[in-house]
Formats: sequence, C-alpha cells, structure tokens
Amino acid sequence: MTQLRPDTPAHERTSLIAAALAKVLDRGPEMSVEATGPAASDLGLYVIAAPYDDARKVHDIDQIAREMELLL
Repeated sequence: MTQLRPDTPAHERTSLIAAALAKVLDRGPEMSVEATGPAASDLGLYVIAAPYDDARKVHDIDQIAREMELLL
C-alpha cells in the first residue's frame, strides 16, 4: 500500500485514507464496510442504529476520510 507523504495531493491522500479505513473498520455484523452505490469505491460504514435493534445507519467512508485528511 502506498504511504502518505506531505507532497501527496489532497485527493490522493483522501483516497489512501479511505482504503485504509475500509480495511480497519470492517468489524462484523455490528460494524461493517459495504457498497453504497454502483462504483466499487462507493463504500459506507454501516453500524447498528441502537442497542438491541436490527436497524443500521450508514456513514460515508469518503466523508470520514476527508475529515481525517484535514486532521492529519
């Protein structure tokens, strides 16, 4: 996997962060990374909405990656 560097453009940094997030956040039925759209890169983090509930919420992986890129 390519490493983040200070001279890497922001869109590439975000893409690298999104790929890493997709790997580390896929934790099973209570928190999983799944496709949200037609493109393979359209990924979302699905988490249970509330304890003892089968409903799930989705958080866009790219949005999380953009927020992390700003923090880095």
